[in-house]
Amino acid sequence: MIKKIFISAMLTLVGLTGQGQIKCHIKGKLMSDKVGDEVVICKIGTDLRVNDASELHHKAVNGQFECDIEADLPEMYEVFSYKQYLDGAWYEGRFLVENGTVNIEIYDDKEPKIVSTGDEGLLHQAMDSIVDIRFRNEIMSIRNEMEEHREKYFKPDFLSYVEHERKLGHIHTGYSFKREDYTDEGWRLFQRQGSLSHLIRPFMAEYYEQHPMLWAYYDILGDIEMLKHAAVYQNFNSTPYENMVALYESKLCNLYKDHPVHRQIATALAALRLQPGKLYIDYNVRNAEGKLVPVSSLIKGKVALIDLWASWCGSCRRHSMAMIPVYERYKDKGFTVVAIARESKQEDMEKAAKKDGYPWTSLLELKDENHIWEKNGAGNAGGAMFLIDRDGTILSTSTETEELEPLIKKALNVE
Repeated sequence: MIKKIFISAMLTLVGLTGQGQIKCHIKGKLMSDKVGDEVVICKIGTDLRVNDASELHHKAVNGQFECDIEADLPEMYEVFSYKQYLDGAWYEGRFLVENGTVNIEIYDDKEPKIVSTGDEGLLHQAMDSIVDIRFRNEIMSIRNEMEEHREKYFKPDFLSYVEHERKLGHIHTGYSFKREDYTDEGWRLFQRQGSLSHLIRPFMAEYYEQHPMLWAYYDILGDIEMLKHAAVYQNFNSTPYENMVALYESKLCNLYKDHPVHRQIATALAALRLQPGKLYIDYNVRNAEGKLVPVSSLIKGKVALIDLWASWCGSCRRHSMAMIPVYERYKDKGFTVVAIARESKQEDMEKAAKKDGYPWTSLLELKDENHIWEKNGAGNAGGAMFLIDRDGTILSTSTETEELEPLIKKALNVE
């Protein structure tokens, strides 16, 4: 049982009801020359590819940066090195904007160290310390031991395979989920690491049940994201994540009722159910004339492919172009494509659509104004596809033409 810690809820409640102003002071230090001299501080989930702004960027002077954030209510923010972001591999840290000071240290080889003086920050840091002592420290010790003595814990064939992959430039963690890749001693260590990892989520659920806080809601959003893997990976243990969602639905959903994170959780749960056999959702999108219309009005009575894409997403564009001949074969038989591009500028969409030669009109989701990607569970990904039957039922979420065309033919009842 976790010893219950009491904190004053008044400051949080005042912030949430809009009767007080949140003032959060940020102080940071760059701990390595490799991280450049600029950091990004933004609301969690912000995608710079479509929602960048100068006020999110902060230059360091002599390796230090400082700023103030004022808000009407506490919200989760993230911080990361802009140089590492541009290089394509970065470590991000999270903190809650609340009354108090947040001290940040940015490293080149690990997540930022963040210490907050705010009420919730202190409470969450207390939980993190317990998790470190009970679970993470031993997990990291096992990982370091296995990395330093790989020949002792992994079989030669697996080590040769990993080395080959890395020489080819492929990313490989050097770990495996297969028993045959480990020595007996290595497998015992790997299982110990897994058992410790599986205890973290139940502990957090117990802690959050006794210490309700906004941090819990943002962790639950992450758990919903993890539940997407349940349908993708074999032997994925979804129980700890399902239990966190159940805790939210049974006990936490009635707290901080006016906070927008509740809408985010509801949207994420709805998107989680966007699987074949379920009804597709409805939402507003701007049509070719720039007017907001329900997407249902664009697909009513048709077999439709919802094609979420972006000019900056190469794989999305390849999948979209592969659909062009399929569209041409069936467009006169009741099939349509509703393409929506996620962009920061309309001209980027127009140039890409012209270059790729799409025969359909592409609609625009400009700077996430209608939260379409969030509602479809696509997060900050470039895109996704949903094949919809005439009655609104999802037939497939595949992006592969060879999988989609037979389903289109069957839905249209054509040979």
